[in-house]
Amino acid sequence: MKRAKCLRAAVVFDKSGTILKPCRVVLDLQKNETLFHVNTLKFVLEIGGHLVNIKGAINEIKRDSIKIGKVICSSSHVLPRISNEILGQNNVLNALKRVLVEAKRHCGSEVGTCAALIVDRFGRPTHAVGLGGILYEDVRETVETIRGSDDDVFIATGNCRESTLKCARILGIDKRFVIADASPKEKMDFVKKLRRFYGLVVMVGNDINDLPAMREADLSILVKRDPSDVTEDILFKVDHLVSSLKEVPKIISEIKRDVS
Repeated sequence: MKRAKCLRAAVVFDKSGTILKPCRVVLDLQKNETLFHVNTLKFVLEIGGHLVNIKGAINEIKRDSIKIGKVICSSSHVLPRISNEILGQNNVLNALKRVLVEAKRHCGSEVGTCAALIVDRFGRPTHAVGLGGILYEDVRETVETIRGSDDDVFIATGNCRESTLKCARILGIDKRFVIADASPKEKMDFVKKLRRFYGLVVMVGNDINDLPAMREADLSILVKRDPSDVTEDILFKVDHLVSSLKEVPKIISEIKRDVS
């Protein structure tokens, strides 16, 4: 942990797996097989793919209402060239509609749903991904407690903007304090920018895609929702490991007290 320069803190939360209990649906376009409750990041790395968000009117899924977003997880430093033309393929559109329906039906979601595609190294779609979910029970109380200490709460996530802004509204977080469709580097840059304005910047995440931002933060906190999702490698690179977000305000309070 880096030394805090003053008492006011910016607390940045990842979304999926940190404040949102995710339910992911993955449809194999070739086999027409549907998988539920998949850790998308691990899946993408295992198959050597690239995860790209779908932007626009997600619930409509029409050719003229959606477009390809940014690659938010990649198995390689060499990113494929991905054209919006792939969204003109009927099988791709139908797959996106299907995973969104399944995400709502199977998962339920108080913050709406997100859609994404997994593509291969040539930019060809291999899987459609639907994400739904509900807020973890400890989120609202944690956000209120942090605000009660005159600190600010932010969200930095790779999830789609529409769902993320709805999540922020539920928690009373100003949309100016939110970045969505963010790559790991963009999360890191966001944290770096906040350090210019706050004496203590805290990054709270749950997976390896949050690690660059955690390294840039003054304080990194890893929430271990599912033990199977946390590798030994990441445990040695964070300042604190917690099982509930309710522990986060206590950690911040102790640090602020020690430097005051």
